[in-house]
Amino acid sequence: MHQIVNNLQMTQEETVYQYIEKAILEHRLLPGTRLRELQLAEIFGVKRGLIRKVLTRLTHARLVDHQPNAGAQVACPSIEDAQDLFYTRQVLESAVTRILCDHITTTQIAQLREHLQKEHDAYQQQNPQLGVRLSAGFHRELVKFTGNRVLEEFINEIVNRTPFVIMSHPDDAGGKVCINHEHSDIVDALEAGDFKRADGLMREHLAHMQKMFHSRPAHSETPLEEVFDL
Repeated sequence: MHQIVNNLQMTQEETVYQYIEKAILEHRLLPGTRLRELQLAEIFGVKRGLIRKVLTRLTHARLVDHQPNAGAQVACPSIEDAQDLFYTRQVLESAVTRILCDHITTTQIAQLREHLQKEHDAYQQQNPQLGVRLSAGFHRELVKFTGNRVLEEFINEIVNRTPFVIMSHPDDAGGKVCINHEHSDIVDALEAGDFKRADGLMREHLAHMQKMFHSRPAHSETPLEEVFDL
């Protein structure tokens, strides 16, 4: 790993940050997993101080919880956090559907349908990590097409945090983060320029996602040496 870090065209800190961020977003590092500085430093072949900087950045991104004298762990949101998150998503993504119903192009519709086909294929091929990434990517594509960079920044951050809610409080089946046919219905409404339907479908979609978690927290620990076996 040390050689990989040195060979990439970016700083060591940025490389390590991206490796850990990707592992969290792809759910290879489960909520509540402890992130020990010394162990990570040994895995990546870097100094402990660099790991501390990376964990601080991940804490600011709300992907990691870092408590004094308790160390760092992958974020594990509370039920209250979940309620706030989904309420905020409804407000923000309603604005997205409003903008897109007025301005979305045929090219963008085609791109969304191509994205949905990839998402569908990933789940059909039993590749849930890719499916989850593409499901979240659908919502990022929508806000990107609005051209509103401020709105895009807010939604990208909140979309990143959504899987933690479901992974931290999973249902018995460990369901998908998003439901593909609901995405397709939203695209149909956007193509028709029907804001009332698009907005209603988006709110129903987010409500379905919200039902995917239980009040009981998950208790999982991912061995770091398995996650970063490079």
